This record gives sequence, C-alpha cells and structure tokens, in this order.
Amino acid sequence: MARFLNDNDYKKQIREWIKNVINYNDATVQEDCELAAQAEMETYLNARYDIAAIFSTAQEASARNRLIVLYLVDITLYHMFSNISPDMIPVLRETRYKAAISWCKDVAKGTLSPILPEKVITPETVQAFAHGGNNKYNNKDSRF
Repeated sequence: MARFLNDNDYKKQIREWIKNVINYNDATVQEDCELAAQAEMETYLNARYDIAAIFSTAQEASARNRLIVLYLVDITLYHMFSNISPDMIPVLRETRYKAAISWCKDVAKGTLSPILPEKVITPETVQAFAHGGNNKYNNKDSRF
C-alpha cells in the first residue's frame, strides 16, 4: 500500500535520527503508526469530506493540503512515541497531538471549514431510515 506521508514530511518536526530511534529503525512501525493516525483523522473528516480524494496517494506531494500533512505527522509522531513508553511522551508531542485532535473536532463540528474536497451526495449515497414509535394508549383505555 502506498503511503500518504513521505519522509520529507517529518523533517520540519523531528530529526531523522530521533525518528529512527522511536521507530526502532523499522519502517513497518512507522507505516503502522501512519495508518493508525490516518484512520483516526478520517473518523473526524469522513462525514463532510471526500476521504479518498484527501488521502489519495496519486496526487503530487505539493498538491496535498498542508494542514492535513502537518496534523497527520503530529498524530503519527504521538503514536510512535507512545509505542515506546506511553508514560513518557514528550510534552511537545502531547501538546501538538491535542492541537491536531482539537482541529479535527472543530472541522467535524463545522466550526472550521478547511479547503478540502467535500463529499458528493447522490441518491445512491443517501441512506433511508425508518422512524416511528409505539402505539399511544390513553389512560381511559379499559385494557389496562
């Protein structure tokens, strides 16, 4: 599976040797944390936005939304640090993770509206639901 993030995305937030320490020089650890972070972000964005378009690996690296990349790196690094020792996550990583999740929540609520491809609603994507309730009986009903 192709990765949405690339190694250059991390350079502004963490030194390469530190990243190698926290992922045990194992690329699969980093990829697993990236996928977990992406899934976490998708849970907030999927109601309003086209997740497949946002996280498409076919787009050029420069065409990706910079906030998505920034916050996805923050969430990934938080997960990588928590993989080592959940009790000893650096304050900076925890602060940036909370900021990323706060941004995701604000986007999900509609408080913030980033420029992202919106989900297209078609008759095929709309799900019907049934509603109703129990039959109402008045107090004078002799059956009770």
